[in-house]
Amino acid sequence: MKINIRERCQKVSQCFKEAVHFSRRDIAKILGISKSSVQRHLTSQFRRQQYPESHFWETAEGQEWLRLLVFGVIYCFGIKGGIGAGSLSIFFHLLHLEQHIGCSPNALRTMEVQLKTKIIDYEQEQSKACHGSAPISICVGADETFFGLPILVAMELSSGFIFSEIECENRTYETWWNQVSSWFNPKQWDCRFMVSDGARALIKLALSGLECPTVPDVFHMLRDFSKSIGGTISLQKARLQKEYADLIVKTSPDSQIQLPVVKAKQLQTEKDHQDYQASIHALSQSIHPFQIETGESRMGMELQANLQPHLSVLERLGQTYSPTTRQAALERWKRQIPCLSDVLHAWWQWTLQALYTKTQDPEIQNWVLNCLLPWVYWHQQTEKTRQPKLKQSYEKAAKSARERFLADDCTKNLTSSEQQQWFDWAIWMCAKFQRTSSAVEGRNGYLSGLHHSGRGFTEQTLKVLTIIHNFDIKRDDGTTAAQRLFEQPFPDLFEWVVPRMGELPRSRRTLKTPKSKKPTP
Repeated sequence: MKINIRERCQKVSQCFKEAVHFSRRDIAKILGISKSSVQRHLTSQFRRQQYPESHFWETAEGQEWLRLLVFGVIYCFGIKGGIGAGSLSIFFHLLHLEQHIGCSPNALRTMEVQLKTKIIDYEQEQSKACHGSAPISICVGADETFFGLPILVAMELSSGFIFSEIECENRTYETWWNQVSSWFNPKQWDCRFMVSDGARALIKLALSGLECPTVPDVFHMLRDFSKSIGGTISLQKARLQKEYADLIVKTSPDSQIQLPVVKAKQLQTEKDHQDYQASIHALSQSIHPFQIETGESRMGMELQANLQPHLSVLERLGQTYSPTTRQAALERWKRQIPCLSDVLHAWWQWTLQALYTKTQDPEIQNWVLNCLLPWVYWHQQTEKTRQPKLKQSYEKAAKSARERFLADDCTKNLTSSEQQQWFDWAIWMCAKFQRTSSAVEGRNGYLSGLHHSGRGFTEQTLKVLTIIHNFDIKRDDGTTAAQRLFEQPFPDLFEWVVPRMGELPRSRRTLKTPKSKKPTP
């Protein structure tokens, strides 16, 4: 069997240590190589022994660990982190590895390209296992980000799986559909609804292309109120606070007369700010499949009546603080209420179909709908939200739902294994309710940082980053996006790639004299 030069060097080193009384000629005869070759290996090995740890890199275990180190650094920092080959080369030199591996910037760039090629091979091999017999129900989020030309991103929101992420010339409906049609097959995918920022091309993509309801992004809609009303109220509070502080310092009679007037305005502005915050939170809390106070189911037809009182408060505040810009935000909300109702209707239809497929027992069905799902849903919302007041409300709702769950007779009658099965199903089902495309926005932010550090994307780099997102990045539960979507395990991406990468490049010693950068006289 043919061996490479590293393995031959290891054999020479091992034989030299074990047979201390053997000459170079004897070692050459044992290994079946020339005496000069033995001498060259021993000389190069002696030259590499510059540090106390150097002897370890000459062993088979050390060489294997070096492979993991080098490929791991290129994978984690070079590809996923966007750090350049020059910085990685400096890192390897700081570890005293320049005598054991080729770690020049050019060598590292070559290995990075090879690693990207193997990652694409991994995706092509695993894609064969991503086709099931029955269609998979999905909820899609779509958005674009700009680094010169737009990058169109389409993602399955509950799992985080990216279907397409490609740089295109424009973001028209035709361009979107060309990208989406490359992966969307009605026999494989059953799209329940699509969340977007309301761009016309994306609305048409949902209705005409994917043939599903279009859902407006609640985050964007709430942000419209924040820009038009919330920001103005905050500026008014800051202005009155500064004015009040200035009047306290002054001692003139006019200042003392103005002081209570400004104080009254401060109190009114503070009250209006509290009304604004309460209305915004109420709008957010109303767009859930369960009522936060009682835990009962909330259907789409109830949404108009639930939202109207809070929209009226915001309209009153808008007339006072933002009479020119508040109308657009209000009109958008009123126009999008039917679409917001659609997401509630679509999720409940999806839930009932999945539940009836899983069990035909009406007692179990009622227990799941009225006890289990509310608890799991509010618990998930508690874990996700960071806003203190909303988190407090969700915690209270989750606590009440848990008490109802524990008090129900069906809970006591089910075994632990049966309860766990239903827990897993409820977690999966509740994750399907999506009302924002924040996962896509987060992806865009990640790409922005890499684009800046790497000064752009090649087509290969963007494809590799998509594969890493789908098959390597894990959530707290240890699952990847592909595992969550297809509900099956996949080989670890890095462990699959490393054995197929071949040998590390050898270090090279140049005979050229370094050129001085100082000007010559």
